Amino acid sequence: MAPLVMFPLPLPAVPPPGYGWAEREFSDLSTSTAFNAGIDERDTFLGKRACIVCGINSRPTLHRCHIIPEIEQDTCNPKHEPRDGMIMCSNHQNLFDVYCFFIRYIPNSRRFVFINYSDLPELLPFHDKAIALDINDRYAPFPSLFILHEMRVRGFYPFEPVAQAIPDDTPWQDLITSNGVFNINSGTFNRSSNRSNSIPTRPQLESNTMTVGNASSGTPLLPLNQDVIAEILAATHAMPSWKACQMEGTDWTGTAEENIQKYVSSIGMQDEFRIPGDREASP
Repeated sequence: MAPLVMFPLPLPAVPPPGYGWAEREFSDLSTSTAFNAGIDERDTFLGKRACIVCGINSRPTLHRCHIIPEIEQDTCNPKHEPRDGMIMCSNHQNLFDVYCFFIRYIPNSRRFVFINYSDLPELLPFHDKAIALDINDRYAPFPSLFILHEMRVRGFYPFEPVAQAIPDDTPWQDLITSNGVFNINSGTFNRSSNRSNSIPTRPQLESNTMTVGNASSGTPLLPLNQDVIAEILAATHAMPSWKACQMEGTDWTGTAEENIQKYVSSIGMQDEFRIPGDREASP
């Protein structure tokens, strides 16, 4: 079992460097249409949109939801950023919005893990298992946003054990392992419907009786402190999703040299992606 890091309260009044978004113009991609399209493309499995937690794909029960609520424009802007959203069924959206569980990104396994902090019996089958989010997707949610949500979940259950325990090798949710959603060979999710099987409307879930760990049980704990936040921030800034967002939010109308400086300043390298507007040098 690997430790789930804790963090002391309260956190500093000023967020760690790199947590905020630099002042800049946002691109036209940050619209409700782009929000819907980005999430729908990312959270589609075997040709159907599905809840990233339980795999239910019945359209009337699915909702595009935000990690940070739309009404909090001072916390998360722009409000139509697909990296602040995900598809969940009505049940899991409601429980997420009322702070019954949180999602933590684990850099070592590169997976987003479901933590049943409220210890609700109906959420036990999902506890300590990775949900259907791909860290390499262009629109993968920023792990740093889930930290804000996690803080609120902990605040709603102030007398619950702060320390949490997770397995060393975090397993996928049952929907992923039992329905061919994940391609082991490529390490990616199967988005296409060109398969003989599909995700069932109500996936069969194995019983999971694991409950929230505590510091006295001898179980390794998952902490959350300043070092862990810095680690999650570093993982966030290394994501293709973060780099794509930086590209979308930058004005590339300058000269080639100006664009190179902007690129290196925001992303930190100049040889991994071709800078928009930059023409290749003539031989």
